[in-house]
Amino acid sequence: MATTAEDVAQPTEAAAEYLMTIRYMHGEGQPVIAARLAERMGVSPATVSEMVTRLVREGLLSVDAETRQLNLTEHGRTAAERTFRRHALSEWLLTEVIGLGWADADEEAHHLQNALSDRVTDRIDDLLGRPPTCPHGNPIPREGHTPDRPAGLALSAAAAGSTVTVLRVTEEAEEDARLLTFLQENGVRPGNAFEVVEVAEHIGTMTLRRVAAGADDGHSVTIGLVAAAKLRMLEGRADEALFHRVPERARLAATG
Repeated sequence: MATTAEDVAQPTEAAAEYLMTIRYMHGEGQPVIAARLAERMGVSPATVSEMVTRLVREGLLSVDAETRQLNLTEHGRTAAERTFRRHALSEWLLTEVIGLGWADADEEAHHLQNALSDRVTDRIDDLLGRPPTCPHGNPIPREGHTPDRPAGLALSAAAAGSTVTVLRVTEEAEEDARLLTFLQENGVRPGNAFEVVEVAEHIGTMTLRRVAAGADDGHSVTIGLVAAAKLRMLEGRADEALFHRVPERARLAATG
């Protein structure tokens, strides 16, 4: 029998962050061990060990006896997906309706994700037009199902002279507030297309020029290859239908 939202108790704010981070790392194809999780979350190994013990006791996490890898149980996965959905919808509400920047919205969403009831979450989802992804392009799971999306390639792999469309900003990139702000200010967001002007591997940068409606709009941005490796792109100009736009009714609701 499928696990429903009602079957899973809402984890504490700290526990939810661990579950979401483990989910992110698995989604990126990374084996999750305690030391790597501590590095990713910026906490001590002892702190991770204590939380892992707690999550195992609560039936949200399991530890492989041989590899020591951490895996979400069915309940843990459901709790992580439920929390991420609230986080993603909060980001849409805060950025597209209220008008916060990406970095501020991400920080506020970490608080809202544990405060919203299922009923309010569903109403927000409907108001926003049931977006398939968060504002940064990462798929939003619903009722145990995650929308099928293209995997994309690392932006850092794009060749000079090619045209690419930004597909998503990975969760790893989202953890860097300064990078989020830089990307938003320069229009490096899902659905926007760029010509790759130059890839300067000797200094670790690439230069992009924004193209809109098939024409150069004149805006160029230089980004480090390390940062670009945390973004995913599609080659060429992608179908606009792949990217969500918040309905006008949501913005009108905010203005009364």
